[in-house]
Amino acid sequence: MSKHVVILGGGIGGLATAYNLRKLDSSLRITVVSGRPYFGFTPSYPHLALGWRKFEDISIPLANLLPKHGIDFVNEDGESIDPDANKVKTKGGKVIEYDYLVIATGPKLVFGAEGQEQYSTSVCTAEHAMELNKRLEEFYRNPGPVVIGAIPGVSCFGPAYEFAFMLHYELKRRGLRHRVPITYITSEPYVGHLGLGGVGYSRRIMEDLFAERSIKYIANVKITKVEPDKVIYEDLEGKTYEVPAKLSMIMPRFMGTDVVASAGDKVANPANKMVIVNRCFQNPTYKNIFGVGVVTAIPPVEQTPIPTGAPKTGMMIEQMAMAVAHNIVNDIRNNPDRYAPELAAICIADMGKDAAFFYAAPVLPPRATVIQKKGVIWHYAKSAFEKYFLWKIKAGNIAPVFEEKALHLVFGTQGIRLCADCSGAPGTC
Repeated sequence: MSKHVVILGGGIGGLATAYNLRKLDSSLRITVVSGRPYFGFTPSYPHLALGWRKFEDISIPLANLLPKHGIDFVNEDGESIDPDANKVKTKGGKVIEYDYLVIATGPKLVFGAEGQEQYSTSVCTAEHAMELNKRLEEFYRNPGPVVIGAIPGVSCFGPAYEFAFMLHYELKRRGLRHRVPITYITSEPYVGHLGLGGVGYSRRIMEDLFAERSIKYIANVKITKVEPDKVIYEDLEGKTYEVPAKLSMIMPRFMGTDVVASAGDKVANPANKMVIVNRCFQNPTYKNIFGVGVVTAIPPVEQTPIPTGAPKTGMMIEQMAMAVAHNIVNDIRNNPDRYAPELAAICIADMGKDAAFFYAAPVLPPRATVIQKKGVIWHYAKSAFEKYFLWKIKAGNIAPVFEEKALHLVFGTQGIRLCADCSGAPGTC
């Protein structure tokens, strides 16, 4: 009888795992469980917020797509996990038994500053981005100061930088830039830290980019409150300051979802409710449970005066998915080989006319390779990659052979490597 793999989540991590499993073993029964009926290309949500993309441009309905690739789809959110009984219960009341469970739900968004959820928004979901687009259309009619930033504990800083630079470009295009002071306020110890301890000379690049665009930045502070007309922050000495803001986009921090928390402290990290995994992204207690993507508990790259988290970029998530798929199939076949992802991070921050490119491998220092570039070509590269990735999702082929060879040729990464011992921390081998 074929084994049943249940995957919670229909984003990059969930679909990458499903497609890799299907490619490795055609006999597996694979079920994707997600309350979201579509796949959305998350890196383009800042573009959606600015009206540079339509929702249908960057999303794909899953109900008809997944069955074409031999994958069952349950369009319901997971409610609870019983790791001892190997069962998942959905919010619609379905009880689904599994042989292997992959948790790829993405994060629960935590709006830690008072008033943040009410008076600000984010670009972390398509719904948030479209709400921000509505606010922007009103804002353009009567512009004023803008604050963009990140509260303590944020791990994904790229979209905040990207939105700041893209908004500058859009305001300039509309002839409004001279009427809109923009301030970037962040929990990073310095701009360009990115939750990665910096990437090469990313600090200098970001400082120069902000200076060129007349964007003021305030780093190493805690945003504590968001009001309709201002953002309040606190420095390391506890002193409080205010910045006027007619519009704000403040990134939330990420925690594990409620369905992960339901599995108990042996699956969910007590501190942040993210999935506890070893270097092979397997839960150490329940060997048939794996984590992929933002919902995995990866420690920060370094301790910072104000807490920051480690980002999990699309490339990292694809590497996790590939390793997990191989490890599940090898376990089914009684093959002792286990794989760990190399966890290299690529980030392209679009700025409207040009873009900044960063590459760090491995994510955890010391790094073998660090690359940072800026130019028009990276703006077009990001747009091209969006179309390419959506093609991959439609085609059901998340890691074509030519892509693996290209990554190895250009960046020296194979995506995953054989790891004799899975017991170490994620991101190491």
